[in-house]
This record gives sequence, structure tokens and C-alpha cells, in this order.
Amino acid sequence: MPLIEYRGKAPTIAEGAFVSPNATLIGDVRIGEHSVVWPGSVLRAEYSQITVGQYCTIFDGVVLFTRSEKAPINTGNYTIIETGATIFGCYFEDFVLVSQNCLIHERSSLGEGVILLSDSVVPPGLTLESRSILKGDPVQKIREQTRNDVIKHQERAEHYSELFMKIQHQMPNAQAYMLTFTDFMKILLDKINPTA
Repeated sequence: MPLIEYRGKAPTIAEGAFVSPNATLIGDVRIGEHSVVWPGSVLRAEYSQITVGQYCTIFDGVVLFTRSEKAPINTGNYTIIETGATIFGCYFEDFVLVSQNCLIHERSSLGEGVILLSDSVVPPGLTLESRSILKGDPVQKIREQTRNDVIKHQERAEHYSELFMKIQHQMPNAQAYMLTFTDFMKILLDKINPTA
């Protein structure tokens, strides 16, 4: 797992977090407790800080990139960012879901429980209301979710974290960066479909 110092700042990973050996973290990246960064993700904090909160899941192929000193990234807690999403600088409150292939531009803000559906685009500087479900290019509100929906999202975020904690318990002396990709996937598959 490449952890690359940039401008005197290096990534920091909480002890209870799990970062895939095939993810890349550059600069002032901070990964919170119980968060998971999947293979192929790239977190580039070259101009501003990237803060991934607690119980967050960053899926395969996600790009978080701070292109401006005025546009840090803060994911909040219990956030799920799905495969192929690209985020250039924004602030998330808690319980946010960014679906596949979404694009989020600088200085945008996503309120608590926001859900962005697949292939949506958030223009620069846009503020999205809490619990909104949005879709499109540019995004438009479809409906509002309930507090119960937000709680279900929290349970999903905790599930992903617990899955990776099981991997760590199976190999208690191994840090995430010590696993090869093959070992990582074997352990993951064994946890999902244990052999008899």
C-alpha cells in the first residue's frame, strides 16, 4: 500500500481502520477508526487535507483529490462511497451515500443522510439538504428519506467495518499494508463463503 508523504505531510491511519494494500494515499490523508479503504482507491491530499471519518467505506476505484487549498475533503462518519466515484473537494455530514460513478466538485456540501444515486454530478459550491435523495447531471432532488432510512444506512456502514475487522482478527499480527492482494481477497472470500 503506497503511503506517500507530500509537502512534509504523510497519511495517518487509525489503528482500528483497514486500508487495502492496493490503495494509494498521498499527503495529509487521515483515516478514522473502523473505516475501510478498498483496493484501487486513490486519496490525493496534495493541496488540502482529506479526512475520512469513522465507520466509512471507500469502495474500489474511488478517487478523492484536493485540487485547491480552499477545498478540503471531509467525509463525516458512516459514509459509504461506492465504486468509481470521484470527489474533488467537499464537506459531508454523517450517513451520506455516494453511489457508483458520481462526480462531486469543489466546495459542495452534503447534509446528513444525503443519497446520491448512480452517475450523478454535484456542481461546484452546491449545498444539498439533509436526507435528500438526488439524481442527475446536475443533481435534482427526487424525494426525502426518513430517519429510519438513515439508521439502516448506519447499520450497513457498520457491517462493512465489521467484515474487515474479522479479517484482522484472523491475522492478528498482520497490518493491512503487509497483506498481498491475493491474501486479502482469499481472507475476504473465506469470510463471505466459509468452506466446510
